[in-house]
Amino acid sequence: MRSLLAALLVAALGQSSFEVASVKPNPATDAQESTSLQPGGGVRMTGFAVIRLIRVAYASDALQTPQQIVGGPGWISSEKFDIVAKAEGDIKLDPAGRRPVRVIEMLKTLLEDRFALKVHMDTRRIPVFALTVRRPGPGPKLLPSTMNCTANPPCGFRRVPGLITARYVTMQDVAAYFSGFNVIGRPIRDRTRLTGRYDFGLDLTEGPDADPGSLYTALQEQLGLIFQPETAPMPVLVIDHVERPTPD
Repeated sequence: MRSLLAALLVAALGQSSFEVASVKPNPATDAQESTSLQPGGGVRMTGFAVIRLIRVAYASDALQTPQQIVGGPGWISSEKFDIVAKAEGDIKLDPAGRRPVRVIEMLKTLLEDRFALKVHMDTRRIPVFALTVRRPGPGPKLLPSTMNCTANPPCGFRRVPGLITARYVTMQDVAAYFSGFNVIGRPIRDRTRLTGRYDFGLDLTEGPDADPGSLYTALQEQLGLIFQPETAPMPVLVIDHVERPTPD
């Protein structure tokens, strides 16, 4: 039965592993992460630590922050690797124009095959924020979305200095996005009860002299969103086993 379910999943998602993949250590101490998707199914990832590859492969609305990935040896954070791979057919983004779903599934397989990665899910009580809506309701810049992401991609978030724009996002998307900001640094639970999709433009005060609390103020005044600290049981991904990659 399990093999049948796996076959159905592969059929639904397409190819579940790269046709070919090269994994090599990157010795540069200042290696910067970069990713490119190329015509004909090419994928190039440069300067990635294994912990970052795991975060990319297993990211979800529930697994939002690095603190939710636990275990593993120290080298998975300090050593960098380059990956050059080839998938069958062109790489396409999801309907929202944001995530290459096939690549993410194939990255999981690559981590299992080349890094002998084994993980399991667990639940632990950790500090979080509850995302709520101020009374009497959403702020003036949080607007119901009428975007057609297929006709006008990409939807999702875009950040430039002083401004964050969002198109066709849910409150779960908002929670997952802002949990990645250093000033927040916690998983965020969506408790807004807002079930639609939204657009907004969030003006920010940025720079070395900016008040760390200015993000919270902007979210509350412009979008009507409040972050309430609490402790709650949250999912974590536990690394049971990982090895340096096998040679090409």
